[in-house]
Amino acid sequence: MSFDLLKSEIIDKDLCEGCGLCAGFCKAITLEDSKPALTGRCMLRRGSKNCGLCYELCPQAHPEQIATDDLAPLMTSSVQTKDPKILEVASNGGFVTTLLKYLLKKNKIKAVVAVTGEKRSPAAITVAAAKDTKTLAGTRYSPSGVLNEFAEALRNYGNEIAVVALPCEMRGVARMEEKLQRQVLKIGLFCSNNNRTGDDGKIVKLGSCAHCTDFFGKHADVSCGFAGSEKGFTTVVSLTEQGNDALNLALKADLFDVKECDMSKVKAAQTRKSKREIASPAKTLRERVLDELNAGPGEIDALAERLGVIPDDIIYHLLILQNQGLANSQEGASRYYSVLWSAK
Repeated sequence: MSFDLLKSEIIDKDLCEGCGLCAGFCKAITLEDSKPALTGRCMLRRGSKNCGLCYELCPQAHPEQIATDDLAPLMTSSVQTKDPKILEVASNGGFVTTLLKYLLKKNKIKAVVAVTGEKRSPAAITVAAAKDTKTLAGTRYSPSGVLNEFAEALRNYGNEIAVVALPCEMRGVARMEEKLQRQVLKIGLFCSNNNRTGDDGKIVKLGSCAHCTDFFGKHADVSCGFAGSEKGFTTVVSLTEQGNDALNLALKADLFDVKECDMSKVKAAQTRKSKREIASPAKTLRERVLDELNAGPGEIDALAERLGVIPDDIIYHLLILQNQGLANSQEGASRYYSVLWSAK
């Protein structure tokens, strides 16, 4: 599918969170004011029959209803870093910065992708040296294009990286892992809402946040935030074996003062967010193509005209439907070399 679909269903509907994942995996897309813009030629428009990554990876194009029961941590803790230099600039207990510093120092990862800078105008950054992790301390809930930076780090360092991201962004990372058969360490941040600075200088909530139901970061390996801990401490939950290994490593290294956390507060925050109504983007183009074929056979140009997209988008989905055994093709009768597609 082309960028046109991403623009019409996500960007134009104010559902884009500005994560930058689409720009990170497509040279034709650039982030402009934290929103994707097509500044080059889409591969599908150049004749490619196999792309559509911008839409396939987009976390906002694939919303999820997250329930409180989805929160099933392997281990929980409330921690405060023993590093005084990190603690003086940390938002809470300094867990993320301390963990990343340790992992880099011990060569457990080669680099980390996170955000730095001002609270309302963060910038994505890749850090490869333990001594530079202090610049990551603090919490910043505004669009940063962090997954655009993440894509570049993935090319430079391979799978041996960590990424710090919000729940919606983490959904995009998880989709990337599945689609591209990659695996990285995913460190999530609890999130009630993300914000941006409006044209009038006021802070406004992102439109996508009104439809997000994930507080704790379901797709993270280990996630953290202030909910469930006293002031100056960070609640940490490991959600996968990989996250559990990272948390255990840090605890055994005696990097933190440790207390028990109150998970009822984390669950309460998740319950509140679960009540939001997820966005209902238009039925996916693949579903619409199949609907058309179920109504009767059709040729590519005719299907494209009826659905209001370019023929290349139709070809992409027809080939996938054919591979899935849901559609087949045969020689058409309307003109020489025409191909008639139908549902099986």
